[in-house]
Amino acid sequence: MRSVPAGSFERIASFPALWGAWHAYRRGKRRRPAVAAFDLDADLAILALQRDLAAGTFAPSPYRITLIADPKVRIVAAPALRDRVLQRALLDGIGPTYERGFIDQSFAVCSGRGAHRAALAYLGWMRDYPWRLHLDIRHYFASIGHAPLLDLFAHRLRDHRTLALIADLLTAGGAVYRDPLAALALGDHRVPTGHGLPLGGYLSHWSGGLYLDGLDQHVKRVLKIPGYLRYMDDFALFAERAEALVQARDLIADWLERERGLTLKDPGAPPLDNRLPAVFLGFRISRAGIGPGPKALRRLRRRLRRADDLDPEHLARSLLAFRGMWGALGG
Repeated sequence: MRSVPAGSFERIASFPALWGAWHAYRRGKRRRPAVAAFDLDADLAILALQRDLAAGTFAPSPYRITLIADPKVRIVAAPALRDRVLQRALLDGIGPTYERGFIDQSFAVCSGRGAHRAALAYLGWMRDYPWRLHLDIRHYFASIGHAPLLDLFAHRLRDHRTLALIADLLTAGGAVYRDPLAALALGDHRVPTGHGLPLGGYLSHWSGGLYLDGLDQHVKRVLKIPGYLRYMDDFALFAERAEALVQARDLIADWLERERGLTLKDPGAPPLDNRLPAVFLGFRISRAGIGPGPKALRRLRRRLRRADDLDPEHLARSLLAFRGMWGALGG
């Protein structure tokens, strides 16, 4: 496929690309019932997906929607397995083109980054500067507009069929917020048509990182904040003076509303002294080091108390995840 440009529909919808995406997706998941069932006739399923794409008859399947309380109620939507494979193939094809332009302090989507590295970067900035400001965005995924997001894709993607495929996938994801369960999770907040990415699936997560790349560039190139990092819609700024962070906060709020139609969860969030510990991405971070945050500890204690009632494999995965979080940070 070297003669076919990266990001082209022909490349993404090819059997080799879809088959490779399936093998990448199933790595480490082959014992899950849904993955094992798909794997029995994976070649036929992938071939059928490739034919639907080539014929223009592909339509995304409805998401499987659940509510979780941890502790606040959130809506989580899982795409059908074949749609996950397609999203993986899509992002394998177009992702690197965009990720080359992401700043080093954006940790949500690029390979080799992630929450652990974000926590370590936070610790470094915390030791370097006396003040910090932690900001996040109100109803971030529910508030992402499909039209401005598609414009961001179109900056570097010229294949109209690929853009149309992305639009179809975004529309299917936005339909999650028309489900009655969404009202239970969002309360009085209503998501208009043409907005919203579901919490679940490769495309939502990756697009959530792309949507605020412009903010990253603005903070570093225009506002010139010396210390900055972002993990999805959680971002932190570090500086020598608290006044500089207050000014940056107000300018960031203006940029978010003007350029992305977003609002800060706490527009008046104050700068904090870095001699005080912080909680960021589930970690407790102080100048002395990093440990599990209070929510992670509560979750672990709760699962240990219910150990006799949990499925042994589920409990083992939970304990391994906690050990992995702790071990990755040298705990």
